[in-house]
Amino acid sequence: MSKIILCTSKTAETPFTFLNTKVEIYTYEELCFYIYNNTVLISKSSLSEKLFEWIRDELGMDELADKLLGMMNKTTYAQDFLIEILSAGEYYTVEEIKNYAEAWHKYRKLDHLQKAKLKADGYLAYRRYIKAATFYDDIIDETDENTDPVFLGNIYHNRGVAAANNMDMDDAKEYFLKAFELNENPDSIKSYFYIVAITSDTSTLRTEIRDQGFPDEYLDEIMAEIGESKDDVREMTIFAMLQRAAYNKMNKDMTDYDKRMDIILSELKDDFREQAI
Repeated sequence: MSKIILCTSKTAETPFTFLNTKVEIYTYEELCFYIYNNTVLISKSSLSEKLFEWIRDELGMDELADKLLGMMNKTTYAQDFLIEILSAGEYYTVEEIKNYAEAWHKYRKLDHLQKAKLKADGYLAYRRYIKAATFYDDIIDETDENTDPVFLGNIYHNRGVAAANNMDMDDAKEYFLKAFELNENPDSIKSYFYIVAITSDTSTLRTEIRDQGFPDEYLDEIMAEIGESKDDVREMTIFAMLQRAAYNKMNKDMTDYDKRMDIILSELKDDFREQAI
């Protein structure tokens, strides 16, 4: 998804904000990049007159704004608006826009649960953990014995990530363990052990590793991976910070542990204020 955004168009004095992700857009190029990489999070209702007038007033793209406003009373998909925006400039090539349209077509053929997962994953990527958790819970409620176990296991895993980032550690452990039972993905059981490491001592973690059928050496592997986490905790998710803090705690580095926990609690409060709307 990474792409260098070279902005050659006008920069808005007042940004347009996509309310569901809190992303602010200042240029046409940024708008194109957001659209191209976040289609599942853009509903037709968000493609409103407010956005189109912003394109006119802030970006000075009168012709594009007129086209979009003219489409509002017609029977169109959200895709039609988005492709019109992408095609108005030169940020993406004709081939890239064609690939985008094909991806949209494939998305529309997915079943309801697959679409819901993609949307939940999008919110998770933007650290909208409460919103993501709501989608994952709805998916879990709609599944039954015929649901693909790997698909359902991945849902539980991501639900665990959302829970961990909201400091719901008991729930996170249950979700990760359930995920591993279904998808047998090593990342799910590792995440389970990470939560045990955060909430318990080394002895408890070692016992839990044995109870889950893993050798004692697995403890060293887990702690080594946590220890290799980035030093700049402010660039990490809350869950990643918790993993690093657990490593500090088990290595008796309480100064760094306290520092990281202070940052975690501060960021958690900020995230919760933004998400509890």
